[in-house]
Amino acid sequence: MLGMLQGMGAVPRTPLELLLVSSTETKFILAVTAILSLAAWFVIILKGLQFRRIHRQGQQFFAEVERTTRLQDAYASVGQLPPSPFGRIMREAINFYSELRPGALKEEAQRRPLSPVQLESLKLVLGKEVSAERDVLSHYIPWLAIVGSVGPLIGLLGTV
Repeated sequence: MLGMLQGMGAVPRTPLELLLVSSTETKFILAVTAILSLAAWFVIILKGLQFRRIHRQGQQFFAEVERTTRLQDAYASVGQLPPSPFGRIMREAINFYSELRPGALKEEAQRRPLSPVQLESLKLVLGKEVSAERDVLSHYIPWLAIVGSVGPLIGLLGTV
């Protein structure tokens, strides 16, 4: 019976025929699903490229820091690298340390450890900086979660 219906053209044989004979609501749901899918792939590719770039910047940063023996040399060599989250966090740490101990980077002879209060303050400043960098890097990631959770529901709506 199905073969006879297909021969007469009543049952679509290809996905294109199925799309052409579908209702306006179904076409709308398919369009929304396609747009969300393209947006999700755009964000995935964008984030993949961004994380790859940051990984390379991290490798450069750590290579420069490991190459130096003094903090002021590391600060100077990292300052010549392209801007990265690693450099910004180090710059913030050095600036805060310089405020705690003015001239400490230039005076190698005077090495006093930080007090527990100063060390805790440095940890808080660095935690804030890491959190800010993490927020910048996680931009658009919630959209992936939204598309991932809403997409199947929209698809089910199209079947109803």
